[in-house]
Amino acid sequence: MNLKQSFYSMLILALFTLLVGCSAKMSKKISDYDDIKDANYYLSQVDSSSGQAKTNWQLLAIRALVKENNYAQANSILANLSSELNVEQQQEKLLLQAEVAVKTGKTVNLNEILIPSLTNSQLYRYYQIKLNLDGKNKQINEQAHDYIELEKYAADSQKKQVINASWNFFSKLNSSQISTILVYDNETILKGWIDLSYAFQNNSKAIVKQDDDSPEIIAENTKKQKELLKQAVSDWLKQYSEHPAKAIIPILTGEQTLSVDSVNAKKVALLLPLNGSSRIFGETIRQGYADAIKFFPQEPQQNMVVLDTTTTPLEVLIQQAQEQNVELIVGPLLKEEVIKIKQLAPTIPVLALNKVDDSSSATNKMCFFALSPEDEAQDAADHIYAQSKLAPLLLVPQNDLGQRVAQSFAKQWSKLSSNTSRAYVQYFGNAKTLSANMNRNIGISLTGDPIFIDSEPTLSSGPTSGFDAIYIYSSYDELTLIKPMLDMGASKSGGGSLSATMIYTSSKSHVANASTDFYYDMNHTEYADIPMIVNRSGYTVTLPSNIEKDYSLLRLYAMGIDAWRLANRFNQLDSDQMNFLDGMTGKLSTTEQCKLTRSLSWQQYLNDTSQQPMSKSE
Repeated sequence: MNLKQSFYSMLILALFTLLVGCSAKMSKKISDYDDIKDANYYLSQVDSSSGQAKTNWQLLAIRALVKENNYAQANSILANLSSELNVEQQQEKLLLQAEVAVKTGKTVNLNEILIPSLTNSQLYRYYQIKLNLDGKNKQINEQAHDYIELEKYAADSQKKQVINASWNFFSKLNSSQISTILVYDNETILKGWIDLSYAFQNNSKAIVKQDDDSPEIIAENTKKQKELLKQAVSDWLKQYSEHPAKAIIPILTGEQTLSVDSVNAKKVALLLPLNGSSRIFGETIRQGYADAIKFFPQEPQQNMVVLDTTTTPLEVLIQQAQEQNVELIVGPLLKEEVIKIKQLAPTIPVLALNKVDDSSSATNKMCFFALSPEDEAQDAADHIYAQSKLAPLLLVPQNDLGQRVAQSFAKQWSKLSSNTSRAYVQYFGNAKTLSANMNRNIGISLTGDPIFIDSEPTLSSGPTSGFDAIYIYSSYDELTLIKPMLDMGASKSGGGSLSATMIYTSSKSHVANASTDFYYDMNHTEYADIPMIVNRSGYTVTLPSNIEKDYSLLRLYAMGIDAWRLANRFNQLDSDQMNFLDGMTGKLSTTEQCKLTRSLSWQQYLNDTSQQPMSKSE
């Protein structure tokens, strides 16, 4: 009898275990999304489920597919979902449809989504979608409120990125844009962001510099400005002691930068072209990477493995890195190789030394660091806008590079001005064409065409004259012709000179061996370059003789140094971090998908070979 009872007990226990397992599978919730699992995992669960559980697994699979940018398959499953959805499933479906529509540039209707029925996680996604739409429509007031809602519903792991993104938004608003934001009495967080933006901007304005100011006077004025900023932010913190932005205050005042990951030496694989036509670029970056410890001896050493991308396929190099227990891949350098390594998606994190044009997310952690003309044009827009200029004209070469520079400048200008003013462009030919025109006494007139971004010329063109700023992206040889031709054009138009129009140039035209005539022609023109070149006399480390007077190579050398420092901080790198590191190539920030941008040092040419720094370089 006891044996029989024992048998029945075991049978009942087995059946109970089976039922519990089935019940667990049936009760799978939409909120049980695991960010670590990929779409294949969720799709495999779909195949072995039915009813409501199957629908839940399908919704989870769609969410994973959206994360992996597989919108075609996501839409296919959305179209084949059961018509019998409960309220929770219906709202998740609408959210997913909106996410796919935003990613693919389709029309989005958020009115059907019942906000009170959403969980905190869903509300976070809802306001991400809404923020994207409001940003495209330049709705400043709505964007400001979206950021407040995002922070409210963000998980702990998302808070840091939301705070960084919020400051990135509020810090770039001018007073007229801020005045469009409606702030109610109970919106303390929103009011705190606005007050912080005012405090920061009012105490970070460009220092008014006199022609006879000595470097000592400039340094003293800069020091005073930094102290005023610290005091202003300190006063703000007393009023908003519990504000989310308190976490980034030390970075805003320059008292704290991103610290190193650990004191232990990190094993890094440096993937660079060390043969062929790109050899000089790869070798220069490698040299800077290896020399970085000389400039920053307080930072930990790295165990570096150098791998040549010109002699071995990337797949093999990644395998070699894995076999050697590498913790981070730095590189590759060439754009086509960066595209390839993103597709290969190695399990090892990657700090790529170039950027890709597509916006798809990487399945592993990847950050992108490049010395791109597009980034420099964006920084120029920031600098020129900060000087209260309203009508910029770009002079860029008539080629693909010139068009990319113009687009990058215009996109940033559009963000800063909220389309209240537009950037214009005039394209020029090569140095030979410029020289021929100059010999024929043909000057450059201040006219241009509006730069339309995203193929949406929806606003009126506005005037094509009366420009108060000119940004020239050119080589040194081209600039030696362009500046006199601008003077010639102004004289012919009856203006006499360009004194009322500020001229800005890029690092492309800044060389070590410029002639005395060049400095005379460029008197008072502002130009951008990397801090390592601007402050080169302040370094005690001896620069390699082969690059010391070649600024194009010196910039790559500085890139190698910054890549080394970024590798030491890679675990802490995230999207939307502002000015987290004073690098040799500029003040480093990140945008979406951990793409690094640089704020350059701005200088001014004088009559002779001396130069004076603008306040932004400090």
